[in-house]
Amino acid sequence: MRRVIREHVRDFIALAVLFVIGLAVTGVILSQQQQPYPSWIPFLGDEQFELKAEFETAQAVTPGQGQTVNMAGVEIGDITGVELEDGRAVVTMGINEPYEELIQTDATMLLRPRTGLQDMTIEVDAGRSGKPVEEGFTIPLAQTEPNVQPDEILASLDRDTQDYLRLLIEGGAAGLGGRGEQLSAGLRRFEPLGRDLARINVELAERRANIRRSISSFRSLAEALGRSDTRVSEFVSSQNAVFDAFANQEASLRETLRELPPALRETRAALASSDRLALELGPASRALLPAAQSFAPAQVAAQRFALETVDPIREQIRPFTREVRDPIRHLKQAAGPLGGTLRATTSTFADLNRFFNAWAYNPPGGEEEGYLFWTAWLNHNGNNIALLQDAHGPLPRGIVLQSCVTAKRAEELAVARPFIWTLQRLTIAPRSEDICPPTPTFP
Repeated sequence: MRRVIREHVRDFIALAVLFVIGLAVTGVILSQQQQPYPSWIPFLGDEQFELKAEFETAQAVTPGQGQTVNMAGVEIGDITGVELEDGRAVVTMGINEPYEELIQTDATMLLRPRTGLQDMTIEVDAGRSGKPVEEGFTIPLAQTEPNVQPDEILASLDRDTQDYLRLLIEGGAAGLGGRGEQLSAGLRRFEPLGRDLARINVELAERRANIRRSISSFRSLAEALGRSDTRVSEFVSSQNAVFDAFANQEASLRETLRELPPALRETRAALASSDRLALELGPASRALLPAAQSFAPAQVAAQRFALETVDPIREQIRPFTREVRDPIRHLKQAAGPLGGTLRATTSTFADLNRFFNAWAYNPPGGEEEGYLFWTAWLNHNGNNIALLQDAHGPLPRGIVLQSCVTAKRAEELAVARPFIWTLQRLTIAPRSEDICPPTPTFP
């Protein structure tokens, strides 16, 4: 297996990258679905608290279609199941973990559509005086209300009430005077207010729970302090003495505290620099140990090498340097123009490169071909025009187009010139009576 991977390492890396990209795309698609996932799925799963509620009817409730459970306009869970028990619809809900402590046993629930397409949601009132619900608790039927359709309300009214309601609606329409759109726009302006009020209600509900816990904690603290009142009194006395000592040194402490922030900043910067230096210095020092150990023999060898290279440097390298000084000066003088020539040559080749790129470019998806395609046809047609190996001999091929007017003008010109008349007959040019349409005759 390792040998195969080494031989096809590029293919293996490409497959691994495609696999990772596929997992990422799958995660993005699943994250956009309105579907609750179990908590063991990383990044997508939520830890949920199971709660049930009885309804007279669960019409249009479809688990797994993103139907939500809301409290004060905020989504707190999803509808995960619905079943029939003793003639009642029992809806199972998955409540997100942060909101499970807010719902109490006297909570009420209302099944209502979110849109006109019967996209149902469950609106929850957390309750006031009950206890927090436990896992699997069922809200009884007396505390739930199903969705009521407008036609059911109208059907429950008698004939006179329906007539009065019709008159009321007609009067309201007359009172609006064709300003229904303005009324609708005005009502829509309340949407941000409702959304903000929903957030405030959720925060107030959490605040109420926090206050309840804090009151319980303060009660426990007070009871513990009541049992240890003597120790508390001694602690207060000792703290009083400590604060008196601090008060006597108030000016010194204030000066010290004023100088403390700059000192701490400088100390922090120095410690950070020392830490970076230590991190680099430790490995570098350990790496330099072998070099330091072999430094002495290297110095002895370098001394012998320096003594042996004095004569070559004095007798050979220095005279050579003096001799090549003038040629190098001339080369420096020629380097400037040569550099300009090279830059111009580079620009020329860049233009040629752009020319050949444009010549070889083939437009993607178009019906027309590029210049390179038609160059081959130009070469082919040029060969055919200049071809000498056929029965016509060394004559270039061509097509001569002749019209009726051209034929008449050629004959008029050739009548007075016998030489041109002879050439016209040799070329077997069609005559005007063969080309021109016959003149219509009338009886």
